[in-house]
Amino acid sequence: MGIVCLFFCPLTTNAQYQEANRFEYNPNYTELLITVYTEDGFKFDVRALISEDNIMFLNVEAIFNVLKIKCLPTLNGLKGFIENETNFYSIDYNKKQIKVGTKSINIEDHTLEELGVKYISAPIISQAFGITFTFNKRSLTAKLTASFVLPFMKQVLREKNRKNILNLQRKPSIIIDTIIPRHYNFFKFGSVDWGLNTSQGAGNNNTSINLGIGTELFFGEADFSMNYNTKSKFDINQLRYRWRTVNNDHKFIKQAQLGQISVNSISKLDGQLIGASINNSSTEIKTASGFYNIINTTEPNWMVELYINDVLIDYTQADPTGLYQFKVPIVYGYINTKLKFYGPLGEERSVERTLNTPYSLTASKTLEYKLSTAIVQDSLKSRFAKADFSYGITQNLTFNGGLEYLSSNPNGVFSSFANVNFQPYSRLNINLSYIPDKRLISLINLNLKGSGFLKVYYLKDLDVQTNKSADLKINFSKGFKANLLTVNYNRSMFESFAFNQVDFTFSSTYKKLSINSSTYMNWAKGNPFQLNTQLLLSRKLAKNLRLSTSTIYNLVENKFNNLNANIQTIILKTPLIANFNRDIESKAISFTIAAIFDLPFSRVGVSSSYNNNSFNFSEYARGSLLFGDGFKNVYVGKNSSIGKGGILLHPFLDLNENGKLDKGEKKVLLSSVKILGAKAVISKKDSIVRVFDLNAFVKYNIEFSAIGLNNISWRFKYKTYKVLVDPNQYKHVFVPIISVGEVNGTVYLKSGKTLREQRGVRLQFYDKEGIKVAETLSEFDGYYSYLGLKPGKYTVRVDETQLKNLNYKALPKVHQVTIKVSEYGDIIDGLDFTLSEKEPKKPKE
Repeated sequence: MGIVCLFFCPLTTNAQYQEANRFEYNPNYTELLITVYTEDGFKFDVRALISEDNIMFLNVEAIFNVLKIKCLPTLNGLKGFIENETNFYSIDYNKKQIKVGTKSINIEDHTLEELGVKYISAPIISQAFGITFTFNKRSLTAKLTASFVLPFMKQVLREKNRKNILNLQRKPSIIIDTIIPRHYNFFKFGSVDWGLNTSQGAGNNNTSINLGIGTELFFGEADFSMNYNTKSKFDINQLRYRWRTVNNDHKFIKQAQLGQISVNSISKLDGQLIGASINNSSTEIKTASGFYNIINTTEPNWMVELYINDVLIDYTQADPTGLYQFKVPIVYGYINTKLKFYGPLGEERSVERTLNTPYSLTASKTLEYKLSTAIVQDSLKSRFAKADFSYGITQNLTFNGGLEYLSSNPNGVFSSFANVNFQPYSRLNINLSYIPDKRLISLINLNLKGSGFLKVYYLKDLDVQTNKSADLKINFSKGFKANLLTVNYNRSMFESFAFNQVDFTFSSTYKKLSINSSTYMNWAKGNPFQLNTQLLLSRKLAKNLRLSTSTIYNLVENKFNNLNANIQTIILKTPLIANFNRDIESKAISFTIAAIFDLPFSRVGVSSSYNNNSFNFSEYARGSLLFGDGFKNVYVGKNSSIGKGGILLHPFLDLNENGKLDKGEKKVLLSSVKILGAKAVISKKDSIVRVFDLNAFVKYNIEFSAIGLNNISWRFKYKTYKVLVDPNQYKHVFVPIISVGEVNGTVYLKSGKTLREQRGVRLQFYDKEGIKVAETLSEFDGYYSYLGLKPGKYTVRVDETQLKNLNYKALPKVHQVTIKVSEYGDIIDGLDFTLSEKEPKKPKE
């Protein structure tokens, strides 16, 4: 009996007595555990006091510690800084005052104290610190927004950027509830890209028109585009066309392509390839261990995107000198690596560059192939074919070889090649490539500890018809904190001389100042020694204002060659760029002013430039159309939609649980959706969640959370989806939401004539098939509740095993309940149980 009392009877302590008195003394406030979430999907739990009129009071110290805001306790309150180190704040609970900078706020009527913990109302926190909490009483959640970037979010974004590549490639370890497969169509019109560019100046007027159409044709993606320029006659080379299909579940042919194809050829081709190619390599990215580094330059401040097999892997912004770098994972299978570049004003000059990546491996004991045949669009209409084979001898050793045919090759129509890729350990990759009578290449990539990379490239030219004998390139890079150091040495060896080039680049960032220093030197037999240095300084003057200046100095001749200044700003949401350049030697001056306007249906840009005593003007506009449900719905955009796809999510309250949006069932507006590698746009107008700019034939994971619902009784029927994107169209995905019921009651313990509430009793819930679907425990006052029962018949009972161990019985033994279909969830109250000790069995006479 003593064990029974120890199990059931709560120990009364002085602290509990004080807590009970506290709530009795202040009954107008309820203490609750609230889930706080941000617009980016991050969440945390916090205890709050909720008033009768739903005003939330929060513990500022606890909140600031979670958000990583500087917060130090003082004798009478708290102190620290908010947003930046110069914006100090203090909270004095004795004086009932908050000071932020020069601002002072009286908090006398906006504070509470509970068990020695100070609470401040959410409206005052918003007024003082710009951190707003919007409380939702139905879901017991609060949405957090701030007028500045929270330190917590900065830390999360830093970690996300550091691990972005891994997060985008390694499939998350989540359980997929439902899979939405590919939908096939013989023909379906999908998307249109359009663009118009004009320029005027010095009698050189020009107009070009770009038009592209994306469809689904013969159950695959079909893309067509045309570029027309008024200064040239139209010819067939201005047309672009491609058909392709991808099926990663097929065993022998996973990818097929017709039309204009891309092949890494051995021979030099003088035109576009028109033909077909097939391979059995999956487009799904499977990473091996190890990385290699890409460091290069583009235009200053341009955005650079890295794609592997048409999947966005990472992106970065070039520094004010145009320097950018990527840490790229080594992957299995044939891969197509591309870089895309976008100007800060969304310039039409965005380009796509295909990289020849020698580091890919093939999985152990796996044979992969790629077969291509085509006609070269040159003057001879040359015939071309290539067969590529790759076999994984082990997980770290891959052999690649094949044969290439080119009918117009004067040195023989056939060329063979062989390649070995060896990765002895994760930080070292060795690649050897041999083409008979042409070249021998060795490439070593070493990933050093501490963000360092070393690459050594050596090419031996075997072609007797050239006077070049060899190339040697050594590249070293080292990153530390906000600094990057790169050193490159190139040596080209010819029969009579060698050409040498060395460059050092140091890039650093300190607060709002960016510094980049580059030194270049080259020398060769019979040529003067060249030594130049370029220094660039860039500083963020205000929130949307940046000034960059640069100069080039010739160290040999001891003189400046060039001066440049650039200003970027945003006025009324319109980006503006002004650039000034002076060539000191020729005394030539040039400047450019440009602006871009983002309209709801397109992007428009204008620029004016002065050079060589003449003015030039240019204008462009571009946009896209994506059609859904035939021509019933048209979605406009500013970026290209050809070769892309989208997802339309339709969340709805599925009252009859048939998974279909029936008449009378309403759509549900969500507050958040998590999609890896994409952004969801939630429409308040029609409750549809639109996901744009997705890559066709790629599977995307979509996660839903209960915090995205505005009713505590609503649940997602499936929390996770895997959706395969169809080419050049939007895919409709219906997301059923069910309304669940709540059951509650009180458990009592009867001892003699005494009846009191009992905690720690296990309640179990069984469906009509007799399967246990849930269980819960009674609380300190005997009360129990469970929210989450789907409509249907259930049996509620006390755990029989627990009763048997304690020699107790329950009255009644069970409760039979029926959860009815209800929009806001059915509630059944008063399912009470009374426990009492079983009478001992009488001994047999």
